[in-house]
Amino acid sequence: MALYDLLPTFHYIEANNLKALLPGFVVAQMEVAESAKSALCVQDGKFIENGTICTISEEGIVAWSEGKPMFMVYNDPLNTIFNDDKYYATEIANENPRLVLLIPGDEWMADGEVADHKGLQAAITAGMIKEVSSANGQSADDWFGVDTMPNGDAGKHYLFIGK
Repeated sequence: MALYDLLPTFHYIEANNLKALLPGFVVAQMEVAESAKSALCVQDGKFIENGTICTISEEGIVAWSEGKPMFMVYNDPLNTIFNDDKYYATEIANENPRLVLLIPGDEWMADGEVADHKGLQAAITAGMIKEVSSANGQSADDWFGVDTMPNGDAGKHYLFIGK
């Protein structure tokens, strides 16, 4: 058994094209609202995973609902010991998550299933995020055909189209 076998694992994303990072459309100093911890966080409200879909309110970071701006949690893992994002999530007692405003055309890949990522199913149901693949015909490029994360885990490709 290796040391990393004892570490908790989390769901994660690979940000392919998050346009809001360039002009700085980010929220970085807001806490997760106490009322939203059970909806947004994992492991008894201790961690928030990259890829969580949410919004902001006067309470803090809350679950996304239609009509609100859509943000995605995306903190750069500062893991210098293991080269694998599945060992990283933001520990909300010690750090505030960084939220990136989603802009139409943003693309990312996520491990696991839609249900594994907090808030993703609601955004897909609302028609604001689409799962894309080469079979969907969105592009002649084979980029949408990629179905593995950088570490080899199975992944799915998502596109924010907005409304």
